[in-house]
Amino acid sequence: MISQNSFRKAWENRKLVGGALKAAHVRPDYHLYEDLFQEDLIIYAEMLEELATEKARTEIDKLSFKKVLWQTLNRLKRKQRVCERNTDMDEAYDLGEKADWNNLVVLKQEVNKLTEMEQIIFYEHLLSDKKITQLAAEYGTSRRTLTRLKHDLLVKLRKMLVK
Repeated sequence: MISQNSFRKAWENRKLVGGALKAAHVRPDYHLYEDLFQEDLIIYAEMLEELATEKARTEIDKLSFKKVLWQTLNRLKRKQRVCERNTDMDEAYDLGEKADWNNLVVLKQEVNKLTEMEQIIFYEHLLSDKKITQLAAEYGTSRRTLTRLKHDLLVKLRKMLVK
């Protein structure tokens, strides 16, 4: 537990915490500045409490500055990763719905233009998960030919969906 005296000393030297925040490029107009400042003040008070008997005050201040700086950077990076992950997921969800419907409409129109073997690969292999070797045996075609046709079909489909 942190003593009241350590909190008082930390508050009296709050410029150290402000300097660490400044070194982390956190400006006072940042919406989480006050929260970061308070959390870092607590870290500084903890350092004062832990190291009071072992080290000189200047040494404690140097170590505290580094710890506050690194803790702040870690929190900011964590917050940034969470925001990026949430943004990516939200955008993917929104874009996925619109793109899926557009892609389905395009595919429905373009599938009729495919050759018979391309349609077989599309429906039976890509959509129904039949193996290429199974299709080769069923239709009397070599596996290598079907693999080449599948590759060409995928290239065609990508071009259709990119338009």
